[in-house]
Amino acid sequence: MQKSCPSVTKHRGRCKTLIAAALIWSAALPAAEPLEERSALRDCISAARETGAIAACEAAAQTDLRGRIERWTRAIRVLLDNRQRPAFDRSVDAWQAWFESETHLLELTLAQRRDGLGPRLQSGAVTRLFEDRERQLREHLHNLKFAGPRR
Repeated sequence: MQKSCPSVTKHRGRCKTLIAAALIWSAALPAAEPLEERSALRDCISAARETGAIAACEAAAQTDLRGRIERWTRAIRVLLDNRQRPAFDRSVDAWQAWFESETHLLELTLAQRRDGLGPRLQSGAVTRLFEDRERQLREHLHNLKFAGPRR
């Protein structure tokens, strides 16, 4: 019969391993992102049998992410007052400029790969950029929902 961990402060053998694995696994998951959203793209890609199907999964994920980015952007703008909106608009413009530069750099660097995988990896790298921005906006929106009354 397997013993349970006697306490959190006494880590021995299997208990220490289980706790460490749980901590690593939980740290890898974004805190506020629902599990279904993260696994939908992975499920689609794992079911794909060819490069075109994988690209279709990435394209669908990017379309979904663009929609969420637009929704979060609108929601944030509603919560900001007239003095705060210009700062947010500058942030949006700066991110768009950065995104365009980053995708251009991805094209350049991925084309240099000797293994020929660059074109196949590009859509996944772009999806990751969208995921990062969506997460940033979601965090800003979360913070604004906990903001005090407007002055």
